[in-house]
Amino acid sequence: MSAGMRVAMPPAHQEFRRRLRAWLADNLPAGGLPDVDTDDGFRAHQAWERTLHDAGYAGISWPVAHGGGGGDLLHEAVFAEEYERARGPVRITRPSLRFLGPTLMRFGSPAQQQRWLVRMLRAEDIWSQGFSEPEAGSDLAGLRTRAELRGEVYVVDGQKTWTTHGRFSDWMFALVRTGAPGGRHRGLTCLAIDLRGPGVTVRPVGQAHGRTGFAEVFLTGVEVPADQRIGGHDEGWAVAMTLLSFERGPDTGGPVRSRQRLAALAGDVAADLPPAQVAAAAGELGTAAARLYAYRAHTARRVAGQWEGEPGGVESSVVKLYSTGLDRDLVELGSELFGDLRLAEGTPEYVDFWHSRAGRIYGGTAEIQRNIVADRILGLPR
Repeated sequence: MSAGMRVAMPPAHQEFRRRLRAWLADNLPAGGLPDVDTDDGFRAHQAWERTLHDAGYAGISWPVAHGGGGGDLLHEAVFAEEYERARGPVRITRPSLRFLGPTLMRFGSPAQQQRWLVRMLRAEDIWSQGFSEPEAGSDLAGLRTRAELRGEVYVVDGQKTWTTHGRFSDWMFALVRTGAPGGRHRGLTCLAIDLRGPGVTVRPVGQAHGRTGFAEVFLTGVEVPADQRIGGHDEGWAVAMTLLSFERGPDTGGPVRSRQRLAALAGDVAADLPPAQVAAAAGELGTAAARLYAYRAHTARRVAGQWEGEPGGVESSVVKLYSTGLDRDLVELGSELFGDLRLAEGTPEYVDFWHSRAGRIYGGTAEIQRNIVADRILGLPR
């Protein structure tokens, strides 16, 4: 994480890196964990999350009062780098730790924080994000799921989709419409919805690669106590934007994952292609490496800036476009060099075909991100 940083890594953080690297070497599950999209696999991932928590590696920068480690952004950045470098298992608590929990710290009541935050850290409750709907993905202000306040209870009707780990989740952090239909960002409210309660139907979404990591959530007359509202009534847009700002913060694990993909591709090129093809591929690999180093340096600069007090900005849209584009191009280069058979095998890291395609959609579509860049960075006319 040194590339592009304006500050030297403090000795305490260097020691944290050393201890963490040693702990991961000693404690990572041998042979990895079962598929997270299966019942047994998900339980194994929950157990791993508790192991991380008990060792002090969950909620590293969360306040001690909320069960966290009391560290800072640099501690989180070091952890993300080392965890990806060690090829740690998928983090099923990532939404909770990265953006749901911090949003609760800002908008939740003391009772809500006491009720949910520590259980988030220990993966005793699994949370999912209930934003996307069939007619409202990147156009979040167009959502239609309706909640009517009746006394001290909200009655919710509607549908959420592409709910990550929804099949296994206990709670959903949902954005619902409480104001007039068609009110766009006005009249939205955030609710914590118990996915095990009456009126909730969770249906796994089958995907082209055979997994069911997402789910549709159908809400029919679901009663949500008003004390599970997060933030004010009709004030959910501010809560949602805060959550998204946490979600789109700098991810130092991203450049590590891209480097692993590029290294795997370069290794196969050197080992499996004839010399003439290696020479032809060298230029494209070099271009990919230059893009990777720019991505890594920019990520380090953003971390350093935020650590020094700079607010996060709309440059997250640039990073999202850049990083997902790089991974997509690595997949396409691998396909061109080795053919679709190797993609079908699905083993080398650079052939994560389906995930690279999803990069155009998740976290805001590429079209929406380009609009943000054009409007808020370049100042182009609408």
